[in-house]
Amino acid sequence: MTTTEIIIVNWNNRAETLECVAAVEAQLRDVEGASITVVDNGSTDGSSTAIASRHPDVKLFALPENRGFTGGLAAALAGSNATNVIFLNNDAVPEPGWLAAFVQALEAAPEDVVSIGGKIVDPTGTKLDFIGGLLTFDGHAFQNGFRYPVGSREEPNAGDELLFACGGNMISRRAPLMELGAFDDDYFAYLEDVDCGWRTWIAGYRVLFEPRALVRHASSTTSKRLGDFERGVLFERNALQTAIKNYENLAEAGASVFFTYLHRLHHYATTRNADSHELRRPFAAPRAATSRRLQFVRRITRRPFLVAIDDPLTTMQFRAFDWIVKHESRLAAKRADVQKRRKRSDREIFERFPLHFVPTYPGDESLMKSALFRLLRPALPSVDKELGEISL
Repeated sequence: MTTTEIIIVNWNNRAETLECVAAVEAQLRDVEGASITVVDNGSTDGSSTAIASRHPDVKLFALPENRGFTGGLAAALAGSNATNVIFLNNDAVPEPGWLAAFVQALEAAPEDVVSIGGKIVDPTGTKLDFIGGLLTFDGHAFQNGFRYPVGSREEPNAGDELLFACGGNMISRRAPLMELGAFDDDYFAYLEDVDCGWRTWIAGYRVLFEPRALVRHASSTTSKRLGDFERGVLFERNALQTAIKNYENLAEAGASVFFTYLHRLHHYATTRNADSHELRRPFAAPRAATSRRLQFVRRITRRPFLVAIDDPLTTMQFRAFDWIVKHESRLAAKRADVQKRRKRSDREIFERFPLHFVPTYPGDESLMKSALFRLLRPALPSVDKELGEISL
């Protein structure tokens, strides 16, 4: 018998997780062999006790600490023998018919389809959250039409191809997903679904869309607890991981990726930190007077600081790249594993799903217009967009 396991990860979000579980549980009767698994990431708000008492038929993994979204999924997948697995965000509530639509779509899909992504809207049902996504050249990604009114954007039809499904509302055939490595646990959270989708296409498989598998999503209610700074570190390091692992020709594509990273780091360092003029001072130029704050720091620490890095965005960039440097051997091994599975070229993939060049961060406008960036830009199918054309 075909079995389907719905996996939900929770971290200190008891109320919304209980609402999510109740909505899913009401649909189990629609699909034979369906069950729910909740992974609790060391919550301290009584989540595990509440879930166990109100939903005794739910399989509960109570982890001792927060292992992130990917760690929670890894724990559930390690204990799963289901034919199909569904990944659902704990702050999402599925509409009636969601579960049956997902299972029917996957059962009807060709064997080369590993995953199917569902449609996501906001809690009011009036704004788009996910109807497909796009990959930027530097490993970042966007939800196409995010927060645009429902019906205002052209949406894919059932069975249309996606580069990746959103990890907050997707179904996968468990065996091929696991063979591909599922979600990379080094990501903790963010962009793990983008990486998984790109690897799926590299290995010769496909990802499709099913709009009837619809959920209403509160968006980021759990991840906001990490804070903007820690979330930023994860976004930056995970984007770099995604590019390093997956580009077919890293020597070519990586030039624009790393130049962009350096350009952003330079922009933040030289515009957002105390006495940052020292970073731009020509060798022979006289030193300008330092700020009162930096003079005070020097007196207290007895160290001759020229510049103080006290800006969160600058620190975020350093933190993210520090992780990459410390794990370069692991990244190289994972890249080798991805590339040995390659059955599609990047050119073939990006002819379907063009790389996007989107000025996103401060300084990106001048970066992407610069002569050097144009020289480094990879010769792959791509499009140029403004951020407002993609999301609100």
